[in-house]
Amino acid sequence: MEEVPVLIVGAGPSGATTALLLADLGIKSLVVSRHASTANTPRAHIFNQRAMEVLRDAGLETKLMNLQHASWLDSLNGEEYGRLWAWGNKPNQKGDYEAASPCVMSDIPQSALEPVLVEEATKLGAEFRFSTSFVSFKEVKDGVITTLRDRNDNREYTVVSRYLVGADGARSSVLDSLGIKVVGRQLNTAFNVHIKADLTKFLSHRPGSLNWVLNTEAPEWSAVGNFRLVKPWNEFVVSMHPSTKHSQTFQPSEEDVIKRIHQMIGDNTVKIEVLSTFSWTINDQVAERWQEGRVLCIGDATHRHPPINGLGSNTCISDAFNLAWKLGYVLKGWASTSLLDSLTIERKPVGDGVVRRANDGMEAHRRLWSLLGLDPEGRKKATDLMQSSTAAGAEMREKIRIALEATEDEVQALGIQMNQRYLSSPATVVEPGDTAPDLSSVNPIRQVWISTFPGYHLPHVWLATGGQSERISTLDLSGHGGFTLFTGIGGDSWVQAAQVLSGLNKAPLRAYTIGFRCDYMDCYRDWVKVRGVSETGVVLVRPDQFVGWRCHELVQDPVGKLSSVLEQILGSQG
Repeated sequence: MEEVPVLIVGAGPSGATTALLLADLGIKSLVVSRHASTANTPRAHIFNQRAMEVLRDAGLETKLMNLQHASWLDSLNGEEYGRLWAWGNKPNQKGDYEAASPCVMSDIPQSALEPVLVEEATKLGAEFRFSTSFVSFKEVKDGVITTLRDRNDNREYTVVSRYLVGADGARSSVLDSLGIKVVGRQLNTAFNVHIKADLTKFLSHRPGSLNWVLNTEAPEWSAVGNFRLVKPWNEFVVSMHPSTKHSQTFQPSEEDVIKRIHQMIGDNTVKIEVLSTFSWTINDQVAERWQEGRVLCIGDATHRHPPINGLGSNTCISDAFNLAWKLGYVLKGWASTSLLDSLTIERKPVGDGVVRRANDGMEAHRRLWSLLGLDPEGRKKATDLMQSSTAAGAEMREKIRIALEATEDEVQALGIQMNQRYLSSPATVVEPGDTAPDLSSVNPIRQVWISTFPGYHLPHVWLATGGQSERISTLDLSGHGGFTLFTGIGGDSWVQAAQVLSGLNKAPLRAYTIGFRCDYMDCYRDWVKVRGVSETGVVLVRPDQFVGWRCHELVQDPVGKLSSVLEQILGSQG
């Protein structure tokens, strides 16, 4: 039997990120995947600011922008029905995106990101084995015994680990083995084609990552298509969606595929190279819980939904950020095993919300498809009305406008990308009398929740050590595997308390003062607006950059108070 602290099943964004973050904490993991390698197709590609913050924390932030628009067309060479500003490029919302995070949204194909995650995690001590299937597991007193199968020679062997992580996707064998119920259903099947084709003249003047095509020559298996950018402007994933919700899976020939793509382009002379084809399921499903005993599940194993809003891999990466520090702290003896009980409490509401939003967004698409008509008769009726100067024509144009703008919640959705919060979590501490902010007036899809109330994500604010230094984000000062304490003028006793506790061989704890002639200056006077406590108060941030506790003012015994709070967050370590 092999032994390893953590066995991770699945080497996608959630599994590989968990391995990387554990390795950063000095915890070795073994990651197995039934696939022969990392993703061999682009798959997920849009990574939002919250996910980029996780990669930034791990030193892997990358920027590759080609996300300006999303367009709706009869064909790439034909009539356009409208376009949307996408992913923070809308002029009147750019500032909101810039204020929300030090990171920018990025277009990184999953096939490019996964190898980087695996390489960096391996450098730090993680081990990856591909072509290896999960067979079964048995939980024992101090760990989990897992049976694996080498798919190359069909040999079975066992691995003993302290914990088992199921990050094995929407058909999770680990979740199934736990007997955890998945609520919801599979809606229908879509078809993807990875191609190379020079589409510069059709798209470079309206750069964007999503280009939806609704033309009436479409066969049933491809009623609606989308050219999703991989590399400008000659590599794309073309997704094709059936006209109705049903479970039938279509397997068109390569000749059918090329014919259909030429229809969508509107030009039969374009040379098309098909790199791969694959079908995938559109789901509306959530797991009832994410864990049992020493087995913890994250990623698509627990939340399964359409790619609307690009929330899949982004949520998987945030799942990993939430879980990795907790596992690491438990294994290092810095926290009680009870800390792990917060996984479902904190992440399930996030996962459930993502599934609801993605499926609501899919319905918004379908309403637009229905209005424009997917057959020749329906399309002619709709477009004739759209150009008519009659009252009926004006009504139709208004319906199309409203339907188009409803889809904007997919591509201008700063709130749904950033708004994660962990209310009533045992891994946060709320002081008596402290109250959660009233955010009822904030649009949760379009606008960001900003608060230092325990359970909210630490607000991004630019700071600097002085007039001769580069600016730095509050997020850059936090994370990196440790707790971070922020206070102000008059709060030096909090800093001293943090130094005392960090010297007792406990969890890493850093402390900074923010204010005039402090460790950092509040360059744009933004911290004073969002800190939520007085200058002598304190905000304690967890390793995953969520606020764990805050106190409005300096107390009589800062060491005792801070020690007590950390013990509540981490659990009794006896």
